[in-house]
Amino acid sequence: MPAARIMLVPCLMLFALVSSAQKQIEIMQPKKEFDIQLASKMLNEGTSEIKGYAYYEERTPIGIKVGETIYGRVGVVVSLYPLTPYIEEYLSLKKRNKEGKRIATISSLANCYRIESKIYSQKGEFLFVGLAAGKYYLESLVHFPSGIGGREVSAIVEIKNNGDKAECKLKYIY
Repeated sequence: MPAARIMLVPCLMLFALVSSAQKQIEIMQPKKEFDIQLASKMLNEGTSEIKGYAYYEERTPIGIKVGETIYGRVGVVVSLYPLTPYIEEYLSLKKRNKEGKRIATISSLANCYRIESKIYSQKGEFLFVGLAAGKYYLESLVHFPSGIGGREVSAIVEIKNNGDKAECKLKYIY
């Protein structure tokens, strides 16, 4: 299993989202100021790792699995963000997303403070190494078997002590 090389990714600019009817979509961003010092400290190198896999599966309303489990594709990016108060507020806003009406986003500055890895196996496995103790928000995308569209998968992971090895399932169950 290849170890992921940790590096801070370049900043990406956010762009305005417009629906097909040219109707403006409400962009929701956290009101808290993004704390660069806290995020930097949380992304300092340590000796911990997070190993996991990304998948989605369909279930009935009472929780019975229907169909097969679909795993993340090899090469798809998994992003890790330090779980700062800013990101916590973003996750709270994200619960209010409504397709075609409103979407929660983070600032381009906050987006710079993440680490990326890639899925490396047919079972959707990924690995982050060299992490410090702390809480992290991870997200990725699992594509539909048709190749058109997919589901966002995510999880919050806590590493309690430097040197710990955490396991994580990035999942979407519907």
